[in-house]
Amino acid sequence: MTRPAVVVRGACPDDLPALMLMWDELREMGSRFERVIPIADEAGVLGRLEAVSRDPDSCALVAVVDDEVAGMAVLTATAYAPLFEQRAVHAHYLHVRDGFRRRGVGKALLTAAVSFADDVGAEHVITSVLPQMRDTQRFYARLGFGPVVVRRSVPVSALRRRLTGAPAPSTADHLVARRRSLRRLRAAMNRAAD
Repeated sequence: MTRPAVVVRGACPDDLPALMLMWDELREMGSRFERVIPIADEAGVLGRLEAVSRDPDSCALVAVVDDEVAGMAVLTATAYAPLFEQRAVHAHYLHVRDGFRRRGVGKALLTAAVSFADDVGAEHVITSVLPQMRDTQRFYARLGFGPVVVRRSVPVSALRRRLTGAPAPSTADHLVARRRSLRRLRAAMNRAAD
């Protein structure tokens, strides 16, 4: 029995339900590893698709198997890193849905990334992977990807607290502040009733 062919094409507004589903899958994986991935809304995704379609250095792709969207990737061509002349294609959000893994979907998306790199004159393809995703790490390693950097992220508010040395507000602090607000509100309501 032969595998169904994987077709990679540009993402379009009709793909929105599948894109939202895959974004939710990415968020679930991220939360399992205590990562914070922003919530996507349909209007935001449609807006990004429109912006990407107008940018010659970007493209949003979906991989389709038997008329069903099986995977996605967003490609951007930029400098390899700040202060480098070499261009690279950054493969963002490359994701293959459960049930479609180990069927050539990821390789098909990366083949499209290579074609895009040729089109824009890029010499490298770069992607980011959560360190705990061992199967994904092995997939990329088998294809020749090597580690370059470890990227770290922090909310601005948390970094500001750390830089200024201010202690992080505790749950008790939040509770005390809420109780004070409620007391003030009740007092104001009582004064208004008198």
